[in-house]
Amino acid sequence: MTTDKAAIMKKRLFFLVVSLAFVLLFVAPTVASADSGPVIHRVKRGETLSGIALKYGTTVRQVMRLNNLRNANRIYSGQRLVIRPGKASAKSNIHIVRRGDTLSGIALHYHTSVAAIQRMNGLRNTIIYVGQRLKVPGSGNGSSGGSASQKPVIHIVRRGETLSYIAQRYGVSVSQIIKLNGIKNRSLIRTGQRLIISGDPAKVKKQPSKGKKKIVVDISSQKCWRYQGKKLLNTWRCSTGRRNSTAVGTFHVQSKLRKAYGSTWNIWMPWWLGIYWAGPVENGIHGLPWNASNGRRTWAGLVGRPITYGCVMLEDSAAKALWQWADIGTTVVIRR
Repeated sequence: MTTDKAAIMKKRLFFLVVSLAFVLLFVAPTVASADSGPVIHRVKRGETLSGIALKYGTTVRQVMRLNNLRNANRIYSGQRLVIRPGKASAKSNIHIVRRGDTLSGIALHYHTSVAAIQRMNGLRNTIIYVGQRLKVPGSGNGSSGGSASQKPVIHIVRRGETLSYIAQRYGVSVSQIIKLNGIKNRSLIRTGQRLIISGDPAKVKKQPSKGKKKIVVDISSQKCWRYQGKKLLNTWRCSTGRRNSTAVGTFHVQSKLRKAYGSTWNIWMPWWLGIYWAGPVENGIHGLPWNASNGRRTWAGLVGRPITYGCVMLEDSAAKALWQWADIGTTVVIRR
């Protein structure tokens, strides 16, 4: 009996020593550095092996080897992983997502990549939400607003502005703005929206605003004027609607098409700028129309007379110049 008790005591002592050694070797270290030896990392929900490896300055392959993992995508919340930190663990900032932020914009702000942020935060797509805390690669101590040495150039969209106008004003391409802001439809930008223009202010050459654009149409004189601020750019002859069918008032360009089809009259109208609705029909400014069936020009040689069905008609050269210059939202004043 005494021999059995002694044997049991020896076994308990053996397991106690082994357990203590395990704790001292793997659990006790708290500093993620190469000198402190391996550490134990408890997997949190949403974490990925690549993000964990990046955090400790090591590689996915090394973590897999230390933990006998066969598939890098198969780790679970609560799992304990043995990690041997590299010489310099990856430091990170904390960015709290604000309204209007995009993953590409945040990456640009911190001089990193979208993929790196996704890895650090276990993100499978680019969807983020206001208030979300994101780990971002960097050497700062962490902040809610970012700590990049250079802040990206931000443009707040004003009424009537288009992506092409904004891009031209800053000397960048439309595709660059689309990419930086994750825009899926270039026609859908809204007033007040914050757009990232560039991550390097030195590369942006902002053009000074030349004043608000305005188009003035005078029915009595059958003339049209184009203004940039207070400066008159052009004076053109135009044609308004017969029997005073053109509405008067202040409107804004609401549609812009290379050509528009008038189903009621079976005509095509080039350089179309829609300005107001007359019942189910949109009236606008356009060049000389042509018959959709035979291609014959309608009202050729009649510009300067009230001949249209309610629209404002210009010579093709003037209509093209106006179309290329005007933006959605450009003011249009029609008076008698």
